[in-house]
Amino acid sequence: MIQFELPEEVMNQVYKKMLQSATQAYELASKREALPFWMKKSEAAEYANVSPNTLKKFIKDGLRVSIKGGIERISKKAIDDYYLDSEI
Repeated sequence: MIQFELPEEVMNQVYKKMLQSATQAYELASKREALPFWMKKSEAAEYANVSPNTLKKFIKDGLRVSIKGGIERISKKAIDDYYLDSEI
Protein backbone atom coordinates (compact mmCIF):
# COMPACT_ATOMS: atom_id res chain seq x y z
CA MET A 1 0.00 0.00 0.00
CA ILE A 2 1.27 3.43 -0.93
CA GLN A 3 0.65 6.27 1.47
CA PHE A 4 1.04 9.93 0.75
CA GLU A 5 -0.26 13.21 2.08
CA LEU A 6 -2.06 15.84 0.09
CA PRO A 7 -2.53 19.46 1.00
CA GLU A 8 -5.76 20.16 2.90
CA GLU A 9 -7.14 22.20 -0.02
CA VAL A 10 -6.69 19.24 -2.38
CA MET A 11 -8.26 16.85 0.15
CA ASN A 12 -11.27 19.19 0.45
CA GLN A 13 -11.68 19.20 -3.33
CA VAL A 14 -11.47 15.39 -3.44
CA TYR A 15 -14.01 15.15 -0.60
CA LYS A 16 -16.41 17.51 -2.39
CA LYS A 17 -16.15 15.52 -5.66
CA MET A 18 -16.71 12.22 -3.85
CA LEU A 19 -19.73 13.64 -2.03
CA GLN A 20 -21.14 15.02 -5.28
CA SER A 21 -20.72 11.64 -7.01
CA ALA A 22 -22.34 9.77 -4.11
CA THR A 23 -25.26 12.21 -4.05
CA GLN A 24 -25.83 11.83 -7.80
CA ALA A 25 -25.72 8.03 -7.52
CA TYR A 26 -28.22 8.08 -4.66
CA GLU A 27 -30.59 10.39 -6.57
CA LEU A 28 -30.44 8.15 -9.66
CA ALA A 29 -31.08 5.03 -7.59
CA SER A 30 -34.02 6.72 -5.84
CA LYS A 31 -35.49 7.79 -9.17
CA ARG A 32 -35.19 4.26 -10.59
CA GLU A 33 -36.77 2.69 -7.50
CA ALA A 34 -39.71 5.10 -7.68
CA LEU A 35 -40.68 3.74 -11.10
CA PRO A 36 -43.40 1.04 -11.15
CA PHE A 37 -42.45 -2.61 -11.70
CA TRP A 38 -44.48 -2.68 -14.94
CA MET A 39 -43.41 0.38 -16.92
CA LYS A 40 -44.49 2.27 -19.99
CA LYS A 41 -41.81 2.46 -22.67
CA SER A 42 -40.82 5.99 -21.64
CA GLU A 43 -40.36 4.83 -18.03
CA ALA A 44 -38.51 1.72 -19.20
CA ALA A 45 -36.07 3.88 -21.17
CA GLU A 46 -35.46 5.96 -18.05
CA TYR A 47 -34.96 2.84 -15.92
CA ALA A 48 -32.55 1.38 -18.48
CA ASN A 49 -30.79 4.76 -18.70
CA VAL A 50 -31.11 4.87 -22.49
CA SER A 51 -32.97 6.94 -25.06
CA PRO A 52 -36.37 5.80 -26.39
CA ASN A 53 -34.69 4.93 -29.73
CA THR A 54 -32.14 2.73 -27.99
CA LEU A 55 -34.96 1.03 -26.09
CA LYS A 56 -36.58 0.21 -29.45
CA LYS A 57 -33.28 -1.40 -30.54
CA PHE A 58 -33.21 -3.40 -27.30
CA ILE A 59 -36.75 -4.64 -28.01
CA LYS A 60 -35.75 -5.69 -31.55
CA ASP A 61 -32.73 -7.42 -29.98
CA GLY A 62 -34.91 -9.45 -27.60
CA LEU A 63 -35.94 -7.29 -24.65
CA ARG A 64 -39.21 -8.82 -23.46
CA VAL A 65 -42.38 -6.71 -23.72
CA SER A 66 -45.67 -7.83 -22.17
CA ILE A 67 -48.87 -7.01 -24.05
CA LYS A 68 -52.28 -7.31 -22.42
CA GLY A 69 -55.38 -5.78 -23.98
CA GLY A 70 -53.21 -3.89 -26.46
CA ILE A 71 -51.24 -2.23 -23.66
CA GLU A 72 -47.48 -2.72 -23.78
CA ARG A 73 -45.46 -2.81 -20.58
CA ILE A 74 -41.87 -3.71 -19.76
CA SER A 75 -40.92 -5.04 -16.35
CA LYS A 76 -37.88 -4.05 -14.36
CA LYS A 77 -36.97 -7.74 -14.29
CA ALA A 78 -37.04 -7.92 -18.11
CA ILE A 79 -34.59 -5.01 -18.34
CA ASP A 80 -32.34 -6.40 -15.61
CA ASP A 81 -32.36 -9.83 -17.31
CA TYR A 82 -31.64 -8.25 -20.69
CA TYR A 83 -28.58 -6.50 -19.30
CA LEU A 84 -27.43 -9.64 -17.45
CA ASP A 85 -27.76 -11.72 -20.61
CA SER A 86 -25.58 -9.20 -22.43
CA GLU A 87 -22.69 -9.34 -19.95
CA ILE A 88 -19.37 -10.52 -21.28
